Amino acid sequence: MKSLVNVQNKRDDLAILNYQKVLSIQKRQLPEDHPDIARTLFVLGHSYVSLKQFEQAEKFMQEALQIRRKSLSGNHRDLAMTYSSLGSLYKIIMKNELALEYFLKAREIHLASGIPEALDLWIIETSIKQLQDIGCTVPSSTLN
Repeated sequence: MKSLVNVQNKRDDLAILNYQKVLSIQKRQLPEDHPDIARTLFVLGHSYVSLKQFEQAEKFMQEALQIRRKSLSGNHRDLAMTYSSLGSLYKIIMKNELALEYFLKAREIHLASGIPEALDLWIIETSIKQLQDIGCTVPSSTLN
């Protein structure tokens, strides 16, 4: 809880230290593909985005994605959120084709869930349109 408050207060450096401690404990006590580990990695990734440390952010979010792909159903909201967050990260660092690919995968998962979260879907759709408007295309998906 202390770490979440730090993130909300924009004290990301302190939040990162606390979440790294949490992650260390989780990795000792939980199976390597446990969803709680993915959640901690995901939050660490977002904290690094806030600090504009994009390589670190990508590393943690990709690790969270790999765990979530193994441990969650294919249409789980957390999986879609992870793809969407990676899409946003890639958009920030101007890897627009990759961003589009991740947003398309996030949309696919949201729609497959049967009950997509309206705001999440709107953000994804808006991002897809923005990327397509500047000429981004994805020849074939590699995210399966």
